[in-house]
Amino acid sequence: MREWTEKNRRATLAVDRTAMAEIAVEFDDHIRTQLDARRGRPATDPTGALLEERLDGRPLSDEEIVSIIRNWSVAELGTIAASAGVVAGFLARHPDVQEQLRADPGLFDVATDEIQRMNSPFVASRRRVTVATEIAGTPLEAEDRVYVVWMSANRDPRVFGDPDEFRLDRDPADNLVYGRGKHYCPGARLARLELRVLFEELFSGTIVIAPGVQAPVPARCPAGGWSRLPVRLT
Repeated sequence: MREWTEKNRRATLAVDRTAMAEIAVEFDDHIRTQLDARRGRPATDPTGALLEERLDGRPLSDEEIVSIIRNWSVAELGTIAASAGVVAGFLARHPDVQEQLRADPGLFDVATDEIQRMNSPFVASRRRVTVATEIAGTPLEAEDRVYVVWMSANRDPRVFGDPDEFRLDRDPADNLVYGRGKHYCPGARLARLELRVLFEELFSGTIVIAPGVQAPVPARCPAGGWSRLPVRLT
C-alpha cells in the first residue's frame, strides 16, 4: 500500500494522466481481490459490511463499493500523513500553542481543525458541472470541469477575518477542511482520532517539538502540507 501511494503521488504531481489511470486500475484490482475473499461470508469488517449494504432495496455494485473503498483508503494513506506534517510543522513553529495543548489535551481536536484550516493537507477537488449556473459572476455551462479549492475557501478573509490568526473560538461550521454536505469526509472522526493519538504519544515522549536545522519544503499543488519537514524532538 505504501508503494502504491508513492506511485500515485508521483503521477499526481507530474499530472501524468495515463499513469494515474493505470495506477487507479491497479488499486481497484487490489480491492476486487478483497471483495472476492469476503463474498458470501458473514461481515466482520467495513468491506464485508458494504457487500451486505442495500441502497433503495438493491445491493451496491462492485463498482460502487470499489469507489467507496478507494476514497477511504487513499485518504487514509496520503491525506492523514499530510495532516500529521501540517500539525507538526505548526506546533514546531508555535511553541505557545504546543504548550497550551500539552497542558490541555481536550483542546486538541478544535486546534488541529484550525491548524489545518490555515494550511490544508487537501487542496482541491475536481468537479463536473451538471447544469448551467453562475458563481461569483462567472458563468459555467453543463459539463464544464472545475476545481473546488478548499484551501482558498478556508482562508477567505470575508469569513475568517485575518486568515493567518490562530483562534480556537471560530465557528466550526465555517471550516471546510473535511468538506461539506454530502461531500463531508466520512473518515473525519477517524482522522481526528488518529491525529490525537499520534500527538499524545509524541507529547508523552518529548518535552519540545522544535523546527529542524534545515528549512521545510512545501508540497507542490495538488498536494498539500509539506514534502519535507525537518523537526527536532527533545
